[in-house]
Amino acid sequence: MIAIYWNTVARWIMMRAKRDAAALNTPLFLLQAADASTPAMPVAVAAKMMNEAAPRNTGGMHGLLPVHLGMRVRLLEAFDLGSGLVKDAEGDVVRIEPNELDEDMVNEALERNQPMVYLQHLPKGVWVRMEKYENAPFKEQLRRCDDSLIPGETQGLVFVEVRTSDAFDYRNYTVRRTGLPLSHGRVITCTACQGRTMHAGVIIDCARLESGPHPKHEDDWWLELYVMLSRATRIDDLLLMRAPPASFLLRGPPKSLRKQLDKFAARTGECRRKAARLAVELGFEEFLH
Repeated sequence: MIAIYWNTVARWIMMRAKRDAAALNTPLFLLQAADASTPAMPVAVAAKMMNEAAPRNTGGMHGLLPVHLGMRVRLLEAFDLGSGLVKDAEGDVVRIEPNELDEDMVNEALERNQPMVYLQHLPKGVWVRMEKYENAPFKEQLRRCDDSLIPGETQGLVFVEVRTSDAFDYRNYTVRRTGLPLSHGRVITCTACQGRTMHAGVIIDCARLESGPHPKHEDDWWLELYVMLSRATRIDDLLLMRAPPASFLLRGPPKSLRKQLDKFAARTGECRRKAARLAVELGFEEFLH
């Protein structure tokens, strides 16, 4: 599920998490961040910040994050660049560690098979099995404790613990947010989807803001639509919401982009000619085709 704006993505995250948790017959845990403000923030302003859609405006964390076992999540910040734990790296939630003060409530909710659990305290963290990570330092220790915990199953485990953000400004208040730097991995913005191929199909909200303080220019809209549409490999894998007429896309890329592409093509041709001359000078002309 891809959209241009975080306002759409934030709503879709909750909808998707509720749907998937019900399909998997597992509780949906609601994790609310804790905010510390200087000066003290009025309740009305705090509520607006809690509902702020874009985590980039609130210390890199959502105000309310729905999480369930099996949910695909992505990192909102880099943990270890050398090991592949970079921003937007993805994995699946395998365990949620609640705060001790919430354990009785969680156990009771599980016994009653409640579909949703609103945690009253920040959890200790969330265990995630990362997709492209194999450097868990405790995999051999786990195997010694339980033979069934083979390294192939545990080498990608990462404990994403609660952390506190750097100070940020929100409506003339200085705030530090404590929570989890995670977001849903299946509901993303067009910026986060760049470079991905989505073989399982894509739902795209094509809507743009045409008025207001930050209207989107048609050229920018065309480029963002192109990025989102090109994530799928077949037209049968696309479901479009609020799509523009086909004529808008068929007119081709904006003039500014075509101009830059022409420059790039000319530069590519000149580089090839220089390489050919150098190959002849070095006696490699037989390899030229």
